[in-house]
Amino acid sequence: MKRVAFPFLTLSEFAVTASTWWFSLNNSEWSPLGEYLEDWDPGSVVRLRREIRIDPAIASDDLSLNILDSELLVLVALGTGQGRLPRFIIEQHSKLMCKQSWIVGFEFEVLGDLLSSVIDVSTRVVLATKVKGGSVLSPSRLGDLLWSDRARSRLEGEEPRFPIEIADIGSLAGEAISSFAPWYLHWSPREWSRDFHGALRLYLSHEHGDLIDRVESEDPMTLRMLLADIMGQVCERFITDPEVADLFNSPEPGSLASQAASWLKKAWPGKDHDFIKSVFDNRPGVFRASLVALADLGEGE
Repeated sequence: MKRVAFPFLTLSEFAVTASTWWFSLNNSEWSPLGEYLEDWDPGSVVRLRREIRIDPAIASDDLSLNILDSELLVLVALGTGQGRLPRFIIEQHSKLMCKQSWIVGFEFEVLGDLLSSVIDVSTRVVLATKVKGGSVLSPSRLGDLLWSDRARSRLEGEEPRFPIEIADIGSLAGEAISSFAPWYLHWSPREWSRDFHGALRLYLSHEHGDLIDRVESEDPMTLRMLLADIMGQVCERFITDPEVADLFNSPEPGSLASQAASWLKKAWPGKDHDFIKSVFDNRPGVFRASLVALADLGEGE
């Protein structure tokens, strides 16, 4: 088998045996992490685990050096957010490869309200020490990447699943200027406890066939701008409604309030209700621009 040796030798598929990532949702039975994480919501707790095994004989041959004279470090990074690369790295873990068993395992949990759109888990095996000897193509520097893989799973229910219909906007919004809008979001800010997926209904104007075509073809920019408008409407009312301020930290899972709080926390990680409201009050342009950025559905992915 031909082996690529640029910029240095790396571990082959025969040297590394990596189990799939397994997940447990809310202490359920362990299952393989697939393309979609079903039944997820922001109130969930997701546990992840996997095991990495290295064959030292094959690894030494692959790298043209005796790995018994070096240290191998296994790194795991858990990220989230749409796009080619995760927008946020939630946490990182590292373990030295045990030279007695040549096996290392990882198991950790992440709170659902920290996740956005996807779970992205990358695993890397790197040199943990400088290495002398070996061939001219052998890895030798601290941190040289020897092997890596990546798993991505979309969060079922994270993408907007409220109904989308084609309608006469004038008959819904009245005979005012709003009747000429290309779309109209029907919802009530008095229903924060209602299930998110039943609290919103998006209507596309039957007079805007080009918009309907772009939505049906899942044009990324069109979907992004629609979602940004929806997020803006909901989040602006939520953050300025004094009667529901207490729901920012303790909304009912799956509710409209829960989704609004989740969007706001993802746009301003680690910030409290008062901070985010001050952004809206004093810099409304920044507030809306932040939600437009958050609404990125991974254009070009």
